[in-house]
Amino acid sequence: MFGIFKKNPASAIFVNLIMALSLWVTRFANPMQVKDDIPMMPLERYLMELVELSPLLSTVAAFLLMYLLAGMLIRLSGKHFFAPEQIYLPPFIFILICSAFPIQKCMNGSYIAVLCFLLGLFQLFKVHLNKRVFASIFLAAMFLSLASLFSASAILLLLLLPLALPLLRTPTEWRDWVIALCGAALPYLYAFAAFYFVKNDGFALFRLLSECLFASSDWIFENGLFVEWIYLSYLMLLVTLAMFMLARGMLTSRIKVQKIHTLFVWAFFILLVVIVALPSGSMFLLPLMAVPASVLIANFLALSRYRRLTGLLFFLLVALTYAVQYYAAVFGE
Repeated sequence: MFGIFKKNPASAIFVNLIMALSLWVTRFANPMQVKDDIPMMPLERYLMELVELSPLLSTVAAFLLMYLLAGMLIRLSGKHFFAPEQIYLPPFIFILICSAFPIQKCMNGSYIAVLCFLLGLFQLFKVHLNKRVFASIFLAAMFLSLASLFSASAILLLLLLPLALPLLRTPTEWRDWVIALCGAALPYLYAFAAFYFVKNDGFALFRLLSECLFASSDWIFENGLFVEWIYLSYLMLLVTLAMFMLARGMLTSRIKVQKIHTLFVWAFFILLVVIVALPSGSMFLLPLMAVPASVLIANFLALSRYRRLTGLLFFLLVALTYAVQYYAAVFGE
């Protein structure tokens, strides 16, 4: 069933594009805009001001950026995974998750945060390969920190650094932690300076960060459609099955693959805590969670010995994604 994702790359990319367009076509016909009366981080606010005059522009920009991020996942999978099925399957699942809920189909800071997250992952994996280690640590910390200037909740992704460095670099030196701290602080030093010179109050940045983190947000659509809860629960089921398979294969899989998947598991749990525990958690954060979720689910679907079962689970994921579109169109968003 997953042969299209390994035999013909052009076919896989074409299927991804057609599937994405079919999920977004109703939003292109009826574009929406993010409410501007909610607290936003400074770079997200500037981003929204660029597209606020045209809801259609906001939708098109979000679609193109989502597809670019899917392409980056192809690059990431091709460099660091070994199963051919895993190269084009994660982008497909990523697009499914990002396109599931209509509220995600407009430009918002979480898509840029995903871009920073992926750039940070590229640099972290270079640490494991011992390529320009200090520069890679600095850049990884900088990109993960920069993500939080677009989406405040992404600041918890910095927890990946103390988890990833001992895992990817053995032994870890004290200089690694100093460099990581400097990289994480750099975006906020520039933002602090900008707030100081523009508003004459640099600490307003940190008050805004606190407000964005703890401001209440609609966790789900206002109508609270039951199908949406089913979809999220099903995603959790797939990720749980993927983790069980990873745990069983730890003794036989390559050390590099073990470390990479462990890093994605940690990233998934961090983002799950953000969505569930923080008042600011909302559906806008699903694109961030879609990165580790798509990799873990793809690993499970592609490498499981139970091919009929995984084929059925994959079909149900696609069917549920389209079901959410139907119910949102019938019952309203």
